[in-house]
Amino acid sequence: MINAIHGRVMEIRPDYITVLTPGGVEYRLEVSRNTSDKIASLQSSERENVRIIASLQHREDAMTLFGFISEEERFCFEQLQTVPGIGARQAVRILSGITVENLIKALDSQDVKTLSKVPGIGPKTAQKLVLQLRNVLVLEEEEETSPSGPVEAQEYRDMVDSFVSMGHDRRVVVRTLSEVLKENEEKLKTSDYRSLEPMIFSVMLKRLS
Repeated sequence: MINAIHGRVMEIRPDYITVLTPGGVEYRLEVSRNTSDKIASLQSSERENVRIIASLQHREDAMTLFGFISEEERFCFEQLQTVPGIGARQAVRILSGITVENLIKALDSQDVKTLSKVPGIGPKTAQKLVLQLRNVLVLEEEEETSPSGPVEAQEYRDMVDSFVSMGHDRRVVVRTLSEVLKENEEKLKTSDYRSLEPMIFSVMLKRLS
């Protein structure tokens, strides 16, 4: 699996970029307009060594590499494809027409009208997005946090997802997890998270019940 590409940006187009790695391999990544605009805004010196988050889509007839300016954009890209009728290229088209932050705000407020105006989304698809993703995509300040700052998403995502699958609201789960982590800050400094996970899960279960 390709997680990210590091290297020099050689070409920037509205729908793709090319990156030359130190090993001499040049990759072409399909990107959203928002990503290409952000990369284009970098200084020349900054383009010499960039990290582009990646997602490799493998089909019978082709392999396509997609690139993202942030983990959040890739996560949105992946979640958009869980909605029936939305494929990889349509997901990128959607992310070209609306920022991640505005997409999540529209989902949170169930703003079907705003979503319907985004290229690649019609009224029916907008309703599907709200129903399926409203409690999945949340703003950064509502995501997993620890007393010392943002938690690596992957570290706690499994636990959050397990409670969401039980029917709990993701934002309530994240808020509760943040409280539990803060209460156990000293233990987390001296112990591995995995060793404390059963205890944290048990406390979470009691508070969310």
